[in-house]
Amino acid sequence: MTDTTTQPPIINWPGKTGPKSVNWGGKALLVCALAFLMTIPGMFVWALIKDRSNRSEGVVAEVSKLQGGSQQVLGPLLIAPYSIPTKKDADPITGWYVVSPETGAATVKVKADTLRRGIFDVPVYRATADIDATFAPRAAAPNLPAGAVVDWNGALIVVGFSDLRGAKSDVAATLTTPQGATKLAFSPASGVDLGRTAVSDGVDMPRGVGSDGRFGLVAAPAGPLIASAQGGALKASLVFTGAQRLSVMPFAKSTRVAISGDWSAPSFDGGFLPEKRELSDSGFTANWSVPFMARGLVGEGSSGSALSLSDLGGQDLGVTFTRINNPYQNVMRALKYAVMFVGLVFLTFFVFEALSGARLHPAQYVLIGLAQMVFYLLLLSLSEYIGFDAGFALAAVATVLLIGLYAGAAFKARRYRIQAMVVFTIVYGLIYLLMRLEDFALLAGSIAAFVGLTAAMWLTRNIDWYGGKAEAQAAPATQPQ
Repeated sequence: MTDTTTQPPIINWPGKTGPKSVNWGGKALLVCALAFLMTIPGMFVWALIKDRSNRSEGVVAEVSKLQGGSQQVLGPLLIAPYSIPTKKDADPITGWYVVSPETGAATVKVKADTLRRGIFDVPVYRATADIDATFAPRAAAPNLPAGAVVDWNGALIVVGFSDLRGAKSDVAATLTTPQGATKLAFSPASGVDLGRTAVSDGVDMPRGVGSDGRFGLVAAPAGPLIASAQGGALKASLVFTGAQRLSVMPFAKSTRVAISGDWSAPSFDGGFLPEKRELSDSGFTANWSVPFMARGLVGEGSSGSALSLSDLGGQDLGVTFTRINNPYQNVMRALKYAVMFVGLVFLTFFVFEALSGARLHPAQYVLIGLAQMVFYLLLLSLSEYIGFDAGFALAAVATVLLIGLYAGAAFKARRYRIQAMVVFTIVYGLIYLLMRLEDFALLAGSIAAFVGLTAAMWLTRNIDWYGGKAEAQAAPATQPQ
């Protein structure tokens, strides 16, 4: 009498039947390792993107300097020199006493444009700033060091912006007091030192490009204002050019600012966000209101300790003219998900391999992964010339066709070529969606990874991961009776 031994189960696959003896578990681990191996060429692509981005920023900085750079506007301030006597044979300590207007308002109208140098775009603008300020009667200079003496005869009214090279006309200003209206003649204030701005100190470099630390001040004698016991009102107009960013310092105790322009993608920043903003395809309008308490600075004091340009500049009210469809930012965001998308493509080929019964060599997986890395190179190079959207479309179509045709040839079946193109079209459509979602990119990517893994688990649920070895080892040996 002879016992019949238990035979390994037979799995029926579409188009092919028979016992599977492939070690699918080991192959799956190898495919995962190859997906992570693709991070090495991905790092080289990342370094290339950084290099191109740095080159772009250098060109932008160079062009920006010629336009005046990032401009901070300073409304009118009343300043007067002071000195503190010291011991004999020593020079007195000197400085500037600064008085803020009681109220101030600035209305800035911006006409934006884009300059192109080579393949790089630089946002530039021409701005007109109309400024109103109301000064109270002369203060008694309470916020000065002990023993300081203010020379009111040398008092000046100063206005300005970061780089006077961007000026397109002389400052036009009128001071009105009870004694009448006086037109003020402004000239460069070369001897006035109110400190450095936050931009030139390097505190917030995106606010300025290539600042050399000198702030563009112009000054006019403040005699009519000093002589008025009731104070006065000043109206001034500034016309200048700049690049990338524009802001207004909160120069008065209570400051209102309105900035409007024709740039469709502004970014509001600085010490305060707008109270009201309106955005459209044709432009924007933004309004700020900064009361004395919110400004957090004294109304008058020494430029070295209380009202320096650094203090005022750190509270500025600004708008940045961001570059639309910055290719480097978009490509870098896409590259962050590279491992996940390489894994999805590898997973697709692994499922095809399991269902078809054909075998792919690890070198073929490497070629597929390198094709996806080349996609990012195509995307980067094309985006620099024709924009991100068109560059993505061309790079994605080329890559999907390449990998889809390769799948059809590798598995020797037309249906796998079609299925591969459909799946990879969805994958690259998902990549584009992630680029556009921005804030919801992580959520969308997580859901996509979950759905892809779920589909792979379902399609491979009947795979014998041990390749028949476990059953063979577990089968009892037959003994003759």
